Amino acid sequence: MPPSDTRQHQQHQRYKEDAMTKFRFPAAAVATAATLLATAPAVAQDAAAFYKGKTVEVVISYGAGGGYDIYGRLAARHIGAHIPGQPQVVVRNMPGAGGLNGANHLYNVAARDGTVMGVINQNAALGQALDTKGIKYDVRKFTWVGRITSNVEVFHTWHAAGARSIQDAFTRELIAGGTGPTSSSVVMPRVMNQLLGTKFKVASGYKGASDVVLAMERGEVHGAVRPWAVLKTQSADWLRDKKIDLLVQFALERHPDLTNVPTAADLAKTEEAKKVLLLLASGSSTGRSLVAPPSLSADRVKALRSAFDATMKDPKLRDEAAKAKLELDAMPGDKLATVAASVFDAPPAVIKKAAALTARPKKKGKKKN
Repeated sequence: MPPSDTRQHQQHQRYKEDAMTKFRFPAAAVATAATLLATAPAVAQDAAAFYKGKTVEVVISYGAGGGYDIYGRLAARHIGAHIPGQPQVVVRNMPGAGGLNGANHLYNVAARDGTVMGVINQNAALGQALDTKGIKYDVRKFTWVGRITSNVEVFHTWHAAGARSIQDAFTRELIAGGTGPTSSSVVMPRVMNQLLGTKFKVASGYKGASDVVLAMERGEVHGAVRPWAVLKTQSADWLRDKKIDLLVQFALERHPDLTNVPTAADLAKTEEAKKVLLLLASGSSTGRSLVAPPSLSADRVKALRSAFDATMKDPKLRDEAAKAKLELDAMPGDKLATVAASVFDAPPAVIKKAAALTARPKKKGKKKN
């Protein structure tokens, strides 16, 4: 071997020896690493073995036809292909109490083994922070699987109501159709009355947004709250033919499509009022999301979250959403859990004020309140 090659060979040997010395791990650490490497594929195999042949249920806390149902079914149609073992996925609507029936079921009754997921009210965290009656869950303990889309809700009136802008709500009574106690359709009109001086009268108790829309068409109520992403697709002809008027949006900031429609916070005359209205609009960040019951094993959480992330990237889902003109704004489950829990970080004084404003009226037995 030539002297130069000999020197290179000796240098290479010393480098390898130095590297082995520098990066040598204790035997116990090596054994632990080997165990982890051996366990990782086993976890995936266990998840596949568990889910194979099973049925996963997606509980939607509202009736058919509304935004929660549309987005929940969109995800349900595709997520099964990405869950290990490719289980069958079925949808079950569980409307009532503005989404509380479904949320309480997911938290207290549903199986905690990864075979049940659900779509709950975007204001679930807010309702809990404000100590809303009827809530039997802790959103911080739910297993947040992932967000399908964020959500901007819009209060709109039927053309026959004669209300063309939010200013009309300051000068005349407008009947707003609403669902349950924590829904924006009930909470926001009442809060705007108290903070801003509008004259909404809330007719609550409808099972879902589609029922409110039907009531609006029949003339039972003047207006309804619906997600903008759903409104502009399902009711595009109404917008085109000017059958509805957009009065106000409930969001942290104006949607790019709705730059001429004020947010509720835009109408605030004091800083306190603005902070309260922004807190109450915080659910727009949670939007339409999938959650699972609490206390799932770590491997099931990982399986569901990974499946969700893959689903939201699935060309088939994205193509279906594009054809239906449905907006997608996905967020992974771990980040979504942080967003949901952040509601509890609001200043106590703001939460207290919001709670006082959103407390249910004392009158009972009447639909209109």
